[in-house]
Amino acid sequence: MLIFDEAANFLEIQVRALLGWLRSTDPNQKCQALLTFNPPTTVEGRWIVDFFAPWLDKKFPNPAVGGEIRYAASVDGKDVWVDDGREFVLAGGVPVYEFERGAFKPEEVVKPLARTFIPSRVTDNPYLMGTGYVNTLQSLPEPLRSQMLNGDFSAGIEDDPWQVVPTAWAEAAMARWKPLDKLPEMDSLGVDVARGGKDETVLARRHGMWFDRPLVYPGSRTPDGPATAGLVMAALRNRAPIHIDVIGVGSAPFDFLTEARQQVIGVNVAEKSTARDKSGRLGFRNLRSQLWWRMREALDLANNTGIALPPDSRLLADLCAPTWKLSGAEIYVASREEIVAKIGRSPDYASAYCLALLDTPKIDSLRAAGGNRKVMEYNPYA
Repeated sequence: MLIFDEAANFLEIQVRALLGWLRSTDPNQKCQALLTFNPPTTVEGRWIVDFFAPWLDKKFPNPAVGGEIRYAASVDGKDVWVDDGREFVLAGGVPVYEFERGAFKPEEVVKPLARTFIPSRVTDNPYLMGTGYVNTLQSLPEPLRSQMLNGDFSAGIEDDPWQVVPTAWAEAAMARWKPLDKLPEMDSLGVDVARGGKDETVLARRHGMWFDRPLVYPGSRTPDGPATAGLVMAALRNRAPIHIDVIGVGSAPFDFLTEARQQVIGVNVAEKSTARDKSGRLGFRNLRSQLWWRMREALDLANNTGIALPPDSRLLADLCAPTWKLSGAEIYVASREEIVAKIGRSPDYASAYCLALLDTPKIDSLRAAGGNRKVMEYNPYA
């Protein structure tokens, strides 16, 4: 048995890595993991709610009661909740339970594992009830009191004071989101290309200030420029400008999209920024800081932009991960490497949505407005 005490204080990648070593050479030996934890008090610990989503996520479509056994399988590094523990294979991304075992490699057969959650409060422990511990918990300030005394996973999670995007702002934008029967024209497509390993290629589509659900592909689906460019072309509508991160592997799909005569803007987030913040007083250390700050300004409730983001736990975690600092009169947002060290993965989702927020006029509109006049180069970062 592998036991994690205060599991919500671990990074998700740390827990999953150790779970990967939970095995035995004896097929008759049962291996189990026990995770004990309080409701998370930081954004980094929110993964625990997704890990036990049927019990803890109030928006989960098929909620479970405490102690109920559910089954989860890992598909492309993500948990997929299934009805039972039967093995299956994937056909077009759909589980197929009736299959010829000899026709598939052992690693292609997916075995769901049982998972359950048993809630417990201090009042369930007779050894603690006589120690005055309840009085101690009652004296805690909110939201700690609700979290520790009542086991309330919906109680507020404290933000870092230097967090770029306050959690409440991102949650408000997601609460504002509703599916649209008819989409307005696409105004921008943001593309963050997988850099290998567990990174994912994420496409974010923007229609006005309404953002569609992310299109997510494992790095194995986008091994080269043509593969990524093909997925981008399939997602594109209304000849919208494509904003793609060209650092590293992003340059290859940029070249293919350019050759395909698409309006594609290569974004090198390491470049110097010449823009100012909304107040006009502060500059940015680099283009990356500028893009993140523009997302912050769009989400700021006081600015009333009407931005609507799709409800997605990964997007929420990504948006709330980076912190910032002021260096002289320049805003500096934490680097990708700093965020990876903090949450254990690359913020691919948020990066794509920051790119999609860029507002570049469509080249067709500029040509129509200019008649036969030459269309001048437009800088979306200015």
